[in-house]
Amino acid sequence: KGRNIAMADIESASERVTLGPERRGRVVSQQEKAVTAYHEAGHALVARMVPHADPVHKITIVGRGRAGGYTQLLPDEERHLWSKSQFQDALVWILAGQASEELVFGEATTGASNDLERATGIARDMVTRYGMSDVLGPLALGRHEGLVFLGKDMAERQEYSEETARLIDQE
Repeated sequence: KGRNIAMADIESASERVTLGPERRGRVVSQQEKAVTAYHEAGHALVARMVPHADPVHKITIVGRGRAGGYTQLLPDEERHLWSKSQFQDALVWILAGQASEELVFGEATTGASNDLERATGIARDMVTRYGMSDVLGPLALGRHEGLVFLGKDMAERQEYSEETARLIDQE
């Protein structure tokens, strides 16, 4: 290729760093390929349909790292602020992979575990950090502190009652 670096090279390097190397040697059954394809198609179709999702950039069922496949959305422009509508649409398209598995195959698989973690994190942050709860109102609950000796790890100090904690969980 010479000394030129193409956009495809940058994307490949970015995927390798964020998701891990391609798992080319792994034998994947036709059933697992089908589940992964429908899962990723569910993400992509719903992301395309909800008004506040970023455009779909890439869909693949080629495994990388622990992911069996992935759907990548990229914003049109740099974003520093997120609205409640954007978060809600993100929750919808993130959960659409598992929903599509259930619609097509009658049950979900473990392939949605990372999606569920991401969706839970977004929903919890909406309620506890960003004041986007219709039940609790515009409150930030808990104090998020960066601990220098732990690097990027964060600690959250609970500064609310057990009753409020129950409302957070319900919300």
